[in-house]
Amino acid sequence: MDLSKYFKTPLEQTIENHYRSLGIIHPIDLSVEKVSQAFGVEVYYKNFKSFSDNELYVIVLNQQDGLFQQRKTFFHELAHVIRHSGDQRRMPELFRQMQEADAERFSLYASMPFFMIESIPLLAAEEEAAGQLATVFHAPPEFALQRLRQIRERIAGAEFFAAAFKYPAVAREEREPIPASTDPVIRGIYGFEDLSRPHTLVIEQRAGFDWEQPLHIVVDGCYKSIDAHPYNRRDTAVVSSGDISITRNRADCLTINMSRVAWRHGTTATRLFLPMEAVDEAINF
Repeated sequence: MDLSKYFKTPLEQTIENHYRSLGIIHPIDLSVEKVSQAFGVEVYYKNFKSFSDNELYVIVLNQQDGLFQQRKTFFHELAHVIRHSGDQRRMPELFRQMQEADAERFSLYASMPFFMIESIPLLAAEEEAAGQLATVFHAPPEFALQRLRQIRERIAGAEFFAAAFKYPAVAREEREPIPASTDPVIRGIYGFEDLSRPHTLVIEQRAGFDWEQPLHIVVDGCYKSIDAHPYNRRDTAVVSSGDISITRNRADCLTINMSRVAWRHGTTATRLFLPMEAVDEAINF
């Protein structure tokens, strides 16, 4: 696994910058006490189920849990405290699910930061490498394996996008036919480890997009799979979190600012690549 091909999301980079500014440089610095102090959060240990209060900036951990489980729970609840608002018991289910997914992703980044991982000579075998991370970062083995697989998938995604901008386009007659419609067709690129949702959406409009008007789409998770074969640079554009706005009372609806995309990529693209992490970042900022 070539760690040099890994790319950090804005969230990861923000966490890294904050850690570095406070002298949290090595895995030994990632104690609950030191990290909670860094983010201004109070932590208590009680004999009941763990929870957090994002208004009071308080996290309560179950004192009966083992050290590794406590740390995993702490980083998950930390995300809710510093990134989220509202009471999950009173919010729409989809928005609650998105907060939980964001907290899970944050906990992976914050408990096992990549800038610390890349200094570790990881073993070649996946299970053994995950065991290394679990030991170094005091994380449950299955959580460390999840982080390792996330890194592998991110590297694979980087290789895919590099290929998309390197090789000629697949001949038009070889593409799967798309029904004639004024609406764009949306398909998903899925990773091997998580088939529950695509890691990237491919939004295609063969007749071309209207670059002067915003593009409204519904992210409902029901997408036909599309192969991650390379495309021509001229035919594709990548959507970033800054290009997206969310309808707050309907978290599954998003709007793409097409003029921003065109400013970076021009107006010849007939496909948009929309990484789901960009959607998640837009929702939580």
